[in-house]
Amino acid sequence: MPVIGVLACLAWVSGAARPQEGTGAPPRSNHEPALARAASVLSAGARTDGNADGARARASIVGGAGASIAGFPFQVALYDTRAGSPAAGFFCGGVIVDATHVLTAAHCVVGNSTGAGEISVLAGSSSLDPPDPGSVRDPVSSSAFDAHYNPQSSDDDIALLTLARPLWTGTAPALNGSSPIAPLPPDPERASTYGNPNLSPAVVATASGWGDVNPAPGHAPSYPTSLRAVQMPLVSESVCEEQYAVIEQPITSSMICAGGGKSHVDTCYGDSGGPLVVDQDSPARPPEDYVLVGLVDFGNGCAQSGYAGVYTRIASPAVMSFLAFGDGYSATPIGTQAKHKKKRKRHRRSHHVRSASSGTLRG
Repeated sequence: MPVIGVLACLAWVSGAARPQEGTGAPPRSNHEPALARAASVLSAGARTDGNADGARARASIVGGAGASIAGFPFQVALYDTRAGSPAAGFFCGGVIVDATHVLTAAHCVVGNSTGAGEISVLAGSSSLDPPDPGSVRDPVSSSAFDAHYNPQSSDDDIALLTLARPLWTGTAPALNGSSPIAPLPPDPERASTYGNPNLSPAVVATASGWGDVNPAPGHAPSYPTSLRAVQMPLVSESVCEEQYAVIEQPITSSMICAGGGKSHVDTCYGDSGGPLVVDQDSPARPPEDYVLVGLVDFGNGCAQSGYAGVYTRIASPAVMSFLAFGDGYSATPIGTQAKHKKKRKRHRRSHHVRSASSGTLRG
């Protein structure tokens, strides 16, 4: 389906956002202080904060295994080009939806900072260091985030990036494992049908990314340079709501939950904005039968007992309204004036900042 409507309410944005103070669980990105200069007015209670020493971005794969980009050709890495390389500047994931657009989490691109950020995507590569031969590095020219995005509750946490150059020309590459770059357009009807979290037995979903693989609280983060993936069950709405009620984090209709329990598999710091997919066929035929059901958002730590990971729900009418009708803020351009503040290497030797609720954003 076509993904972009006319997006209004111009504001200057330049990088990745940090979690906001308050109750609830912040997101899972992997950046240092936010590099974004956010819109001066955010809807739904969202606010900006100009402190230069905000929380790091966070999210990654815990308990998974190495994966090839051919199995997840819609996966991209977001990175700060001023860091010098994708590995040094990596902070979030994203999903290719057409030749010039990538979906990610709003908290990856919205926030306050002392400077502007320069963001690019790395597509078609399993490895961040060095990128695979034939991979593509493409600057982000503009971004738009859902007007209803609330950084305190993480509701409607979705953004759309416009690339400076198309990732391909002509017919889109087939999603059949033969190409390292291919789109996975959002389809709300299929996402609702095949990504129903309330079915029994539970639907098994798959997440991918380059996030932290060490879930221990207060740990020294360990970021892989090669793509990883993990399978985990979707968690029912009622169970997820009960889990997060303990820390007063609302689970809304724009969220879907997966993982947790005794399996100790999860996404984590650095995976924010990356894909959560399910198979629509039986037997499964990945990647060609994949359906995008979510984007990595937040969790109460990573792979912690009693807490599922939380994802932006693609089947949510509010989320699809943003994509189809442009019910959001447009922020452009991203680039040109960045201060170098998002080095992934710096994250490796620093601790992640957590909110009072102990929850964490995953980008």
